[in-house]
Amino acid sequence: MASPQQTTVTVAFGESLEPYVIPQLEAGIELDIIRAALKCRQYEMKPVFLSQKRLPQALADRKIDAVATIVPESGAKGAYSDVYISYEDKAITLTQRRLAIHRIADLAGYSVSAFPLAGQYLGAEFAALAAKHPDYHETGNQIDQNRLLYRGSVDVVVADHRIFNYMNKRMQTDFGETPLPVSYHDIFIKLPYRVLFRQPALRDVFNQGLKQIQQNGEYQRILKRYS
Repeated sequence: MASPQQTTVTVAFGESLEPYVIPQLEAGIELDIIRAALKCRQYEMKPVFLSQKRLPQALADRKIDAVATIVPESGAKGAYSDVYISYEDKAITLTQRRLAIHRIADLAGYSVSAFPLAGQYLGAEFAALAAKHPDYHETGNQIDQNRLLYRGSVDVVVADHRIFNYMNKRMQTDFGETPLPVSYHDIFIKLPYRVLFRQPALRDVFNQGLKQIQQNGEYQRILKRYS
C-alpha cells in the first residue's frame, strides 16, 4: 500500500521529446498530464530525466516511484496505469506534391526520414520495409526532419503529428523559417503509453486522477496548450 505520509511521487521521463517532454521547463504534454492527475488526488510530482534506454530499468532505483512513456511489452515489472497518452505517427508529405500514400507499402517508392527506432515501434511491416529500403534513414533531430521535407531532400517524413507541428512553431519562432503546407497520411497504428508504478496503490490513485482530469476538461486543455 502507498504510505499515507507520501505526498511526492518521483516519476522518471525520457530526456527530451518536445512537446511531450521538455526537461528544461519541467513541462510538456506528458509531464502536465501526470502532474495534473496526481495533483487532483493531493499528490505532487517530482520529475527526473533519464536516457530513453534506461527507462525500462528505472524502478531499480528505489528513489523512483514511477516511469512514464512505457508499455507492458517493454518487459518492465510493476503496476501499469491506464493509457494516458497515445503517440500518433503519420507519413507526412508536401501537399503540393500530391503523393498517393495509402498504406505502408506505398513508402517503398519514396525517400523516407523517420524518428530513431521507428522500425521497432511501428510494427513488423514497417520494420521489414525500412530494413531493405535503399533510401531510408532515421534522425534524432526532429526539427531537421521538417527542414529535410521543406527543402525537398526527402519525400516523406515519418513523425508524430504533435511533434512535427511543434517543430514547425520552433522553426518560425527560433529560426525565422516558414513551413510549407503538408498532408498527413494515416497509415500507422496509434502507440498507447502507460505509467509504470512501483506500488499498485499509487497506480490506482493516478488512474482515478486521470479519469477526473479527462472528465473536467483539464486533459483537453493540456493538449490544446501544446497544439
